[in-house]
Amino acid sequence: MVRLAQDEDVKVPFFIVFGDRPDLTPARGIVNRQARAQFVSQALQATANRSQAGVRGYLQGRKVNFIAFWIENKIYVQEGTLDLARALSQRPDVVAIQPEEIFSVPPQQGSGSIQSVEWNISKIRADQVWPTTKGAGIVVANIDTGVQYNHPALVTQYRGNTGSGFSHSGNWFDPTGVCGTTPCDNNNHGTHTMGTMVGDDGLGNQVGIAPGAKWIACKGCESGNCSGSFLISCAQWIVSPGGGGPPNVVNNSWSGGSGNTWYQSYVQNWTAAGIFPAFAAANSGPGCNTVGSPGDYPQSFASGATDSSDAIASFSSRGPSSFGVIKPDVSAPGVNIRSSITGSTYANFSGTSMASPHSAGTAALIVSAAPAYAGNVTGVMKLIRDTAVPISTAETCGGLLPGAIPNNTYGTGRIDALAAVTKALSTPLPNQPPVVTISSPANGSSFNCPVVVSFTGTANDPEQGSLTSSIVWKDNNANFGTGGSASKSYACTDAGNHSIVASAADNAALTDTDAITISIVNSNIPAAPSNLAATASAGKVTLTWKDNSSNESGFKVQRKPKTGNNAWTTVGSVSASVVTYVDSPGKGFFSYRVLATNASADSASSNVVSIKVN
Repeated sequence: MVRLAQDEDVKVPFFIVFGDRPDLTPARGIVNRQARAQFVSQALQATANRSQAGVRGYLQGRKVNFIAFWIENKIYVQEGTLDLARALSQRPDVVAIQPEEIFSVPPQQGSGSIQSVEWNISKIRADQVWPTTKGAGIVVANIDTGVQYNHPALVTQYRGNTGSGFSHSGNWFDPTGVCGTTPCDNNNHGTHTMGTMVGDDGLGNQVGIAPGAKWIACKGCESGNCSGSFLISCAQWIVSPGGGGPPNVVNNSWSGGSGNTWYQSYVQNWTAAGIFPAFAAANSGPGCNTVGSPGDYPQSFASGATDSSDAIASFSSRGPSSFGVIKPDVSAPGVNIRSSITGSTYANFSGTSMASPHSAGTAALIVSAAPAYAGNVTGVMKLIRDTAVPISTAETCGGLLPGAIPNNTYGTGRIDALAAVTKALSTPLPNQPPVVTISSPANGSSFNCPVVVSFTGTANDPEQGSLTSSIVWKDNNANFGTGGSASKSYACTDAGNHSIVASAADNAALTDTDAITISIVNSNIPAAPSNLAATASAGKVTLTWKDNSSNESGFKVQRKPKTGNNAWTTVGSVSASVVTYVDSPGKGFFSYRVLATNASADSASSNVVSIKVN
């Protein structure tokens, strides 16, 4: 990924993060799906509008282009400088500055011939559900490389198909700008994953799990890469696409490295809105601890990939999750999966990208057959896990014994759509999960070290009442307490951001989590200088800068040649509060930076300036 650059003439994208969050707990009690999603989107928008107002005005006054998001309380700056990021980070309403990350969809491989009902469909017994339902009344979505909307296997199921034409607004969104207002797919990946969810051309190409469902789509991936800003734009659109309202299910056949929380709040907000979040486990197997984010989140439903003999694919990522849970949740067919691709044709692809749409399609069948499960995301997850065909393994990822079920290779096993729907129909009033809320400290709080931070929270279950005493507290995935309150000591060596997660489970093994981020600040380290500027005359370079610290003992001036892979060299120092230095580097093109220093440590560096000396 591109990190914030120190060179004054380089601009890179970053996110401005705010701490305020709305209480979305009341959404759980809203039965109507569209009303529920509307409550969530309005609450998120109101919080973002209120807390971002000052920074929006600041950026507008400096003519900085930005995109304000509400799905998480963030602002995206496409072309930002280090000085701008530092100025923003000093504002009390800003929690953090984060770089934009790039995720990916795996490369496709293979081709295939028609088999009518494909082997993977019959393997999970989805075709045996079709006499009951094919997914009618359900809307699925994907965030992917796009979709060929007029593909014979997909055109009838497209929600934008009016019968006499097409209405793409509210059914298609392309923040990348590659396709524009009309759906397209420049990669094949998105058309293939959508086909596995709903594909059927009526002429024998039965490639989809829930061919009676409708689909909408967001192009979050430019091609093989998926930029963070586009994925966030899609996450937001999924909750409030307009048109016919949000989907019941969203499939995400993309991933990045493990243990990355950057997409976690979006998945939590989808769940609050009653949207089932299906994710690929990633294709980094067969080693342990390789399941990727966001599939490794406790709130995500991750699928590993199996072949026609129910053997796990070597490429399928294994758990455990960096967040302390077994992953994948389940496995599904993901080897030589035939589905739709661009050009109105078909091909066989392999990957956990191909497995995840099986779980997404199964979720669609469940909610279609048993509407009582609509919006009960954790209930649907539990049904799919509990009814999977159990598969054990000799692999011992996560320290599990050979033969353990669930395990970090298959999850609970290979999914069985018929068994899941049958169980849903036999239990029409599903158990509701608990609701966990961290009440203090506020998200984004900062504490000067050394410090003991106290955390409080509540957990309430519709069936069991209070579960507050069973809350488990984690800091960066390490347990530090249980119950409604817990405390943790932070030394100055712990300076930085800490992800605090509170979780609780009811007696039906349904879980919920809440998460906040706090910052531990070492106030002994001086603040970095800023506004470094340089002028050259008569072979000398005069540097000036702004002093942002009150506890420095002095400043270090560092230099390196502009070209080549050279290390920084300290060429001089000045006393505290002195904000100028004159250097005689000789002829050439040089870069400079300045650091404040004291007995504790050096500060981060100032911005970097470059200058030519004749």
